[in-house]
Amino acid sequence: MLLPVSQVSSLVNALNLTWVDKVYLNEIPNEDLDNTTSTVILLQETDSSPAYLANSTFKGLAMGVEIQIFYKVNLEDDFNPLEAEIALMKALKQAGWLIVSSQHHTTDPDTNQVTKTIYVTKNEML
Repeated sequence: MLLPVSQVSSLVNALNLTWVDKVYLNEIPNEDLDNTTSTVILLQETDSSPAYLANSTFKGLAMGVEIQIFYKVNLEDDFNPLEAEIALMKALKQAGWLIVSSQHHTTDPDTNQVTKTIYVTKNEML
């Protein structure tokens, strides 16, 4: 079984989202921290705990992933971030992930990048 962040990364990469330049797992490399010309997604694990408890044991895992989207500063005029996020959430849902929370958009005070955070979870049998 792949790590939760690897599962979401595989799904995002398979979608071939034209608005996503890079997908990072666990951390953004130092050389890309100040990059405001690309839209990047950062995936971090939020849960990997036993699930489906029965007979003093567990038969599955509850997996959680935090999806942070950092939009490039100069988005195309015809690009609608909300529509893109809805399509991403629908694809995640179709792949068995539950959307736990979709946080409000914020603007990074240092880079002026619009950011978005989405939390997803999935229970998987072992």
